[in-house]
Amino acid sequence: MRVAMIGAGFASRPHLLALHDLGHEVVSVVTRREERARNVQALFPRAKQCWPAAPALDEGVDFAIVASPTNTHLEVVTEAAARGVDLICEKPLGASLDQAEALVRIAREAGIGLAVCFQHRAKPGGRALYRLVRAGQLGEITGGMIHVPWWREQSYYDDPGRGTFERDGGGALITQGVHAVDLVVWVLGPPRRVVACARQSPVHKMEAEDVFGGLMDYGGFVITVQASTAAYPGREEEVWLTGTKGTAVQHGAALDLYQDISMEVVASGTNATTATDPTGMPVEWHRSLIKDALDCFAAGREPLSGGAAALLTQRVAAAFYRSARSDRWETI
Repeated sequence: MRVAMIGAGFASRPHLLALHDLGHEVVSVVTRREERARNVQALFPRAKQCWPAAPALDEGVDFAIVASPTNTHLEVVTEAAARGVDLICEKPLGASLDQAEALVRIAREAGIGLAVCFQHRAKPGGRALYRLVRAGQLGEITGGMIHVPWWREQSYYDDPGRGTFERDGGGALITQGVHAVDLVVWVLGPPRRVVACARQSPVHKMEAEDVFGGLMDYGGFVITVQASTAAYPGREEEVWLTGTKGTAVQHGAALDLYQDISMEVVASGTNATTATDPTGMPVEWHRSLIKDALDCFAAGREPLSGGAAALLTQRVAAAFYRSARSDRWETI
């Protein structure tokens, strides 16, 4: 299939490799930087460099990957909707909840397919966690923890706009921690309310938070959340869920199940991680998400991570940020 790649920075790399593996052809790439266009053309020699997005979408494409800065997503989706082009969009949907809601509405009204890149849902450990909980193997859920202790050098935030609310919508929560938050929301549904604290550590010069802590209140239990890009040297994220029949620990691509005094490795996968290097993303999860999205677009089904699901996760993140500003519990 013919593909437009909107954006050619860090986020585009695993998409490009996945598209190449799946036999799709990137025919246009949207970037102002010639060196980034050349990187794309190394994999797809016939990819035409375009600016802005509209000319790239006019290249007779079957679908587009949106991997441009978050605050550009709404404009790109509006252009794609006018042309009937299906989309796979990087998370988060928008730099604000208003942008995200408008984006999902425009895609729905235009009748185009929309999938969002929350790849934790495609990890072996993420899928296994979903199945375990839905099958009741943990019993009644009694608590849990999200821990994302990552590291980023200052050079990462020196890129203009990165780590700002205007471009990215926030910092360590919405850019790094949101993947694990999405996994929990997928498995358990949204919490009733949240409370949060977001801070800038001495490690980075940036507008938004590089250290985040919060609680997700589910009524009978809570999930603690910690996300950071100031946790040297950086290690893979963990999601713990505890229940009356067992405890599940998702770490990286893997899932361990503890019942009685035994531990069972329920799922395993690559050790590659972006905990220390934003370019270290494994390609297999993007490959799985792209294949699922295209199959669902063709069949008229909702993708594994569709627009409505991604919007629910963004509502949780938005409530966290409201709480960090208000110092109060906030409902979703």
